[in-house]
This record gives sequence, structure tokens and C-alpha cells, in this order.
Amino acid sequence: MTLHQWLMIAVMAAVVIFLRAFPFLLLSGRKKTPALLFYLGRVLTAAAIAMLVVYSIFSVIDYNVSGWDRFPAALLAGIVTAGLQYVCRNPLVSIICGTAVFMLLR
Repeated sequence: MTLHQWLMIAVMAAVVIFLRAFPFLLLSGRKKTPALLFYLGRVLTAAAIAMLVVYSIFSVIDYNVSGWDRFPAALLAGIVTAGLQYVCRNPLVSIICGTAVFMLLR
């Protein structure tokens, strides 16, 4: 690896560490967590999951080539994953079973 690549990795690592530590540094002197953070934690989690669901379903479709044959498998696997998560409340089981359904259908 070149020096430039090592420096890029070092800068990216420093930025990630800073972004992970920033909330703790910002709120370290407060005794009570602001209500806005609880609200954002509740709302942004659902928004991020919804965005990932839409992205994962529609990333299966290749618009240049006829990729619609993968869409039903991805949709069914997503439904299985959501159903198992609703019933079991265990993300590991849901993700593994949804992935297995997708791979078996493909």
C-alpha cells in the first residue's frame, strides 16, 4: 500500500472515532439526557430501517438488465424477515432466516 492509502485510512479512522465519541463528549457534563435525543432515537431508527428496506428491495432490480426476476424472491424474503421479527423479536433469527429464504428462492 502506498503512503497516500495509509493516510486516507488514518483520516477515515480518526473521523469515525471522533463521530462516535462526539455525543459522549458533548453530553458528558449533563446529568439528564435531553428529551430531543430520546425523540430522535425513536424516530430516526424507524426512518433508517424503512430507508434500508426500500433500498434493499429496489437494489435487487438492475435497471439496465431485466432484473425483475429477483424481485419476488427479495420481496418474499423481506416479508419473512419482517414476520419473524414481529413474532420472535430476535434480529439474528430474522436476518438469517430471511437471507436463507432469499438464497433458496434464488
